[in-house]
Amino acid sequence: MSPENKGIPEILRSYIPVVKALGKTLGKHFEIVLHDVTKTESSIIAIENSHITNRTVGSPSTDFLIDLINGYYQNRTDMELNYITRTRDGKQLKSSTVLIKNEKGEVIGALCINIDLTSIKMAQNFLGEISTVEKKKEPKEKFPEDAEDFLHVMIENSLNKANKPVPMLTKEDKLKIVSYLDKNNIFNIKGAVDMLAEALNVSRYTIYNYLDESRVSASRE
Repeated sequence: MSPENKGIPEILRSYIPVVKALGKTLGKHFEIVLHDVTKTESSIIAIENSHITNRTVGSPSTDFLIDLINGYYQNRTDMELNYITRTRDGKQLKSSTVLIKNEKGEVIGALCINIDLTSIKMAQNFLGEISTVEKKKEPKEKFPEDAEDFLHVMIENSLNKANKPVPMLTKEDKLKIVSYLDKNNIFNIKGAVDMLAEALNVSRYTIYNYLDESRVSASRE
C-alpha cells in the first residue's frame, strides 16, 4: 500500500484505479472525484482532470454532497444523477454523484462525475445528447478548494436554509443553524466558531452556549 493511501478504507481504495481509468478513458472534459466522507474538510482522496473545478487531493467535500448523505439516511436515496452545477469561474457542469457504503450500510464515500458542458459545447465534439439534463433537478453545488472555503460554503448554506436576513434570526433559528453545522462536524474544523460568530454577529461565547444547548437538546431526542 502506498503511503498516501494509508488510513483510507479498503472499499474506497478499490475505487482509486476506477477513478484513474475513467479519467483517462473519458478524457479532459470529465472530472472524476472520489471522496472519503468521514473527513469532510479534506474528503477528496482521488481526482482526475482536476482543472475543471481546480480542486486537488485533500480538498473538502461540498455542501450538496453533505445534504445528499443526510438525505440518504432519511429516504435511502443513494445517488443523484444529471444535475446542473457551476464552478466559480463560470463553467457549466452536468454532474452525477453515487454514495459508497460499507458492509454495515453506512455511507463512507462518494464517486462523482462532473462533465464540463462549456468545453463540450465550444469544442462541438460530442453528440447533443450528452448535454441533456433533467430540468426538474437543478440543485446548486459549490466546489470549495480548502478548509476555509468549505467553512464559508457550509455557513452560507446553513444561513440560506434559515431563509431570513441575519438581523431577523431568532434564537431558535440560530440554534437550528448551530445544530445543522454540528451534525456535519463543522466545529471540528479550526476557525469554525469564529467564522460563524462573525456571520451571525454574535460573540464566540454565544456560539459555544448555542452549541452546548443544541447538544443537550439532541441527547434528549
